[in-house]
Amino acid sequence: MIQEGGLRAPERKPLNLDSENFWDEKDLDKELRRQFDVCHSCRRCFNLCDSFPKLFDLIDDSETMELDSVNSKSFDGIVDACTLCDMCFMVSCPYVPPHEFAIDIPSLFIRYKAQNKNKVGIIEGQLSKTDLNGKIGLSFSKIINWLTNKNNKFFRLILKKIASIEINIRLPKYNSKNFFNVIRKKSLTTNLNREQSSKIIIFSTCYVGYNDSDIGKALLKVLDKNNIFYEEGYTECCKMPQLEQGRVEEVKSAAERTAKKLLAKIAEGYKVVAPIASCALMLKSHWPLLCPGNEEVLELSKNTMDIDEFLYDLHNNGKLNLDFKSLNKEITLHTACHSRAQNIGSKSFSLLNLISKEKNINVEKCSGHGGTWGIKSKWNKTARKVGLPAARQIFKKEGSIVASTCPLAALHLKDINDDKNFISHEDKIYHPVELIANAYIEGEYNEKGNNN
Repeated sequence: MIQEGGLRAPERKPLNLDSENFWDEKDLDKELRRQFDVCHSCRRCFNLCDSFPKLFDLIDDSETMELDSVNSKSFDGIVDACTLCDMCFMVSCPYVPPHEFAIDIPSLFIRYKAQNKNKVGIIEGQLSKTDLNGKIGLSFSKIINWLTNKNNKFFRLILKKIASIEINIRLPKYNSKNFFNVIRKKSLTTNLNREQSSKIIIFSTCYVGYNDSDIGKALLKVLDKNNIFYEEGYTECCKMPQLEQGRVEEVKSAAERTAKKLLAKIAEGYKVVAPIASCALMLKSHWPLLCPGNEEVLELSKNTMDIDEFLYDLHNNGKLNLDFKSLNKEITLHTACHSRAQNIGSKSFSLLNLISKEKNINVEKCSGHGGTWGIKSKWNKTARKVGLPAARQIFKKEGSIVASTCPLAALHLKDINDDKNFISHEDKIYHPVELIANAYIEGEYNEKGNNN
C-alpha cells in the first residue's frame, strides 16, 4: 500500500555515473515525466524556486492541460531555473524516498545538466574555475576589485557584454593575500602549547581563501579562544559551481582526490570543518552521492562539519568558551538554504543567541542567489524575485545587526535592499562566526564592515 505524505527522514539514492541509464536520454525523459507528473498533481512547491511555476505553467498552457502534451524540449527552461538549493527535497516534498514515488528533483536536474554539459559556454565554464580565478584575483586584487565594483559602470557594461554578468550587482572582492597560507603559518605557532583533544582540519574554502579573509580571521580568533588544535586542509574547490553546470565527472574526481589527501588526518581523530555552508554541504552530501562506492569519500563525509555545527557541538559538550560580552543590538540571521539542507538544525541561530540577549530573528527563506546562476543577466531578475520574501523579512528594523550563513547570499540580499530600499543598511551582512569573534574580542558591535 502506498503511504500518503512523508514524515520519515529523506533517504537520497546515489547518482550512479557508471550506469548506462544515467546517460540515456530516453530513460531520462521518461523519469522527468514520471516525477513531473507527481509534482503537477501536488503543486506544494509552487512558491520555492522558479522551476515549479514554469513547469505548472507549461502544463496548464498545453493542449490537454496534462504533461502528455508538453514537448520535452520545453524542459530546458525548467531545469535552468533551478538553483540546486535542495529545499524541495529536504523541506517541502512529502514524496521523497523512502516514499514509493521516490521524488528527487535536484538529483534529477543534476542528471539532466550532466547530459547537457556541452551546452555550457567557454565564458560560463571559466566563471566556475574558482581556484584559477582566485589565484589571478590574489595577484591583481586592487585593480580587479576596482574594475568589478558595481559603481564602475563602464567596465561592468563590458563585463555584461563579455560574460553576461548583470551590471547592478555586487561581486565578491579578492583578498590582498593568500589566506590559506595565513592559516598554515599561524597553526605552526599556535598549536605548540595546545592539547589535541579537539583537533580539526580547516577546509577553508575558496571563498575564505581568495575572497573574504575577514571570515577566516574571525574563525581563527574563535578557534584560538577555545584552544582548538587546527591545521589548514584546503585542497581545491568543492566544485559546487561545476555541479551546477552538470560537470559531474569533475566533481567526482575532486571528491576522490580530496578524500585521499585528508583520510590520514581523519584516521588520527581530526574533524574536517568548513566555514562556508555550500562547501560543507558538498563534502557531506553531494560528494558521497557521486561516489557511493568510495569508502574514503564516505569517511570524509561522516567527519565533516559546518563551522557553526562544530561550535555548537562544543557548547553541547560544555567545551565552548562562554566568556562573551553581549553585543548591544538585535541580530537578524538569514539561514541559507545550504545550511538548512545539511539537516543540522538552527545551530547558527542558537550560537548567536548566546552573544545577544535581544529578541533575535531567524529568517529561513531562500535568498535566490544560486551561485553563478544569480549573477547572470538572464536570471538575476528571477533571483531577486525569489529572494524578495527573505529580504523583506531581513530588512525590517533600522540599526539591527544582519548576518547570513552564506556570504554570496549576503551580497545578493544587499542588492535587493538597494533596489527596494526597505531600510538604510550600509553595514556588512556578517557571517555568524564574525559576530562570535566580535563578542569575544570587543564585546560590542563593530560597524566597520561592508559587503563591497
